[in-house]
Amino acid sequence: MRLAERTVLVVEDHEFQRRTIRQILSNLGVGSVLEAEDGEAALQRLDELHVGDVLVCDLDMPGMDGVELLRLVALRADGPSIVIASGLSAEVLSQAEDRARADGLTVLGAVRKPLTARRLLGVLQPT
Repeated sequence: MRLAERTVLVVEDHEFQRRTIRQILSNLGVGSVLEAEDGEAALQRLDELHVGDVLVCDLDMPGMDGVELLRLVALRADGPSIVIASGLSAEVLSQAEDRARADGLTVLGAVRKPLTARRLLGVLQPT
């Protein structure tokens, strides 16, 4: 699927990071970029709008963290593909990626923050 045809939901608790990721995705030509400030808001967006070809998910968030959000997304019949984005260690990213895959999610990749256009493009449109 071309980036212009994708809808991406960015789940990030830090406003500056969320805006930055949104801007990067828009600059890459993603068709629609939506955002949620935490796991609960992300679930609500998914329920209300039935959106999200891709979910870009932070792991370390207050309240419902990214691991719990991904577990709940995995229970959905038509859940989005996943990009895990975090500043946590490479080991934690790898464990979260393995867990999400074990839960049946389609994981496009795990990307360490700070995110760049190149890193996001690498998981959204692998060569």
